[in-house]
Amino acid sequence: MIEFRLQIDSRITRAVVPLIIKSFSECGKTAEPVFPYPEESDQELMDTWAKSLREDLAQDRQRLARLLNDAKFAHGYVEIPDEDMELVLRALTEIRLFIRKANLEAFSDEELETGEFVLPHKPQLAQSYYLAYLVLAEVQEGLIAQAA
Repeated sequence: MIEFRLQIDSRITRAVVPLIIKSFSECGKTAEPVFPYPEESDQELMDTWAKSLREDLAQDRQRLARLLNDAKFAHGYVEIPDEDMELVLRALTEIRLFIRKANLEAFSDEELETGEFVLPHKPQLAQSYYLAYLVLAEVQEGLIAQAA
């Protein structure tokens, strides 16, 4: 079992968990795998590939859903079975990319990478999603550190 506590204040975690869950739900409705080779003419190959990827994504999301729905998570505690780590990491990446694209347009890539900006100068909703983005990043970092 992988277990650790987030460094982010649990008041922030409790405040952004509803945004994370909302984003998780919206992301699951919009994400559709796209075959990486548009010139491919074998429809059966493309359909099989997409079906397999959808199944993998569903499994990743299911494991992340367990974490997000765990009451301890809202208080900053992360607990997942060892065998779920890779699946949860992939799902976390998917939801962070979704939040970045859908809710953090007020931030440049450089600002997100460096943290060099004044948070109160950003729109209120973007501030909240930024904090959700940070919580998910800390979960990813914690999982990676535990695996090392």
